[in-house]
Amino acid sequence: MANPSSDDLLNAPPPTGRFAQFGYAYKLTKKLDPKLTVAMLGWSLGVAVVVFALLYLLVGGSIFGLVISIILALMFGVLAATTTLSRRVQKAQYKQIDGQPGAAYSVLDSDRRFKKNWAMTPMVQFNRQQDMVHRLIGTGGIILLAEGDPGRVKQLIVNERKAVSRYLGPDVPVEEMVVGPDESAGQTPLPKLARTLTRRGLGKNKLTAGQASEYTKRLEAIASKTGPMANLPKGPLPKGARMPRGGMR
Repeated sequence: MANPSSDDLLNAPPPTGRFAQFGYAYKLTKKLDPKLTVAMLGWSLGVAVVVFALLYLLVGGSIFGLVISIILALMFGVLAATTTLSRRVQKAQYKQIDGQPGAAYSVLDSDRRFKKNWAMTPMVQFNRQQDMVHRLIGTGGIILLAEGDPGRVKQLIVNERKAVSRYLGPDVPVEEMVVGPDESAGQTPLPKLARTLTRRGLGKNKLTAGQASEYTKRLEAIASKTGPMANLPKGPLPKGARMPRGGMR
């Protein structure tokens, strides 16, 4: 019997049950990350050996101490393996969607910690090449989050800055962030995006909670409720998908 492809695993419904879900995550991630098994075994054995050695030295060389050391070493080894799998699953997911239109929005929309501190309006600006700008408002300030070609998104950011200034006033500060792999150019890589914004939201307040709520409601009230963005699906847009003409900039 042929092994299932990654597409087959992605399209199949996720299994129920903790062990079945563990196996499903392992098989799916293994297709995208060939070094997964080596990483899991390496961390598991390394942690187990260290824990066993420390406990054996502390408890002593008795039979009871040996048994306790082995049991706890195995437990910590399994914990290290599952933690490694969890991190590799997330890394593989980022690798799979990185570069697709709407990838940044998809990552943030599924992150609960981010949602506690930010209100996000997706695709307030976009073009025919599927470059886009999302607007974030929270106590961390107002951020225009751009994803796509760094050269083309500049004009989209300028357009949205003008719109925010028109409706909120020129004195309201607006910052920008571009999603991309080139950190030396000031871009934020997709895997670091949610963590960076979560920390920003938990840091020094640039807006009060009342200001953030007022600005969000004011801009949402102005935005069209029946425009071309209303029926867009969540998550990364499929390659080759056409953008609605009504919202083109």
